[in-house]
Amino acid sequence: MARLLVVSCTPKGPLSRTRRLLDAWLARRRSADPALTVEEVDLVDTELPLVDGPVALAKGSVAAGSHLTPTQQRAWEAIVPWAREFLAADEVAIAAPMWNFSLPYPVKHYLDVVVQPGLLFRYTEQGPRGLCGGKPLTLVTTRGSAYADLPQVNFQTSYLRWLCEFIDCRYKEIVAEGLDVRGPEAGEKILAGVIAGL
Repeated sequence: MARLLVVSCTPKGPLSRTRRLLDAWLARRRSADPALTVEEVDLVDTELPLVDGPVALAKGSVAAGSHLTPTQQRAWEAIVPWAREFLAADEVAIAAPMWNFSLPYPVKHYLDVVVQPGLLFRYTEQGPRGLCGGKPLTLVTTRGSAYADLPQVNFQTSYLRWLCEFIDCRYKEIVAEGLDVRGPEAGEKILAGVIAGL
């Protein structure tokens, strides 16, 4: 039984175009694999642990193989379950719209929580090595403009593609873009076309 972890950030709820795209994609996935187990972390309603000074110090200590102070240990124990949940999934999907050419800040916060040494990667004499075993990570997103010819400002794809290489995930994306440039009606047609092609 495959387990899919969905990390979502769709603040508009049912009015979110990204949520509509995600729901359609999940419906196709469930239809193709009725045994698929889907677990969702809704970042709109989830309080993540802070990535603060004690976490940063704990991260350095773990990377160096050093002893953690009691304060660092408590901070580290707060983030470890999030990383283990990510690792336990057979596949991960991140569902979030493009904000200011990149990911919404709760998604970056989540990734800063889970991408930790000794959990999602480790340091070796040959450099960092990802520990995610090549699992798929799919970005499900909507964008107001089209960025096929503007990769230099599409920081969603460039960041997640590189992060996937770092932690050893296989990057994929499902994108509906150009939804705002010609007005709402044209945007709806684009979104409907992407959904129909899933």
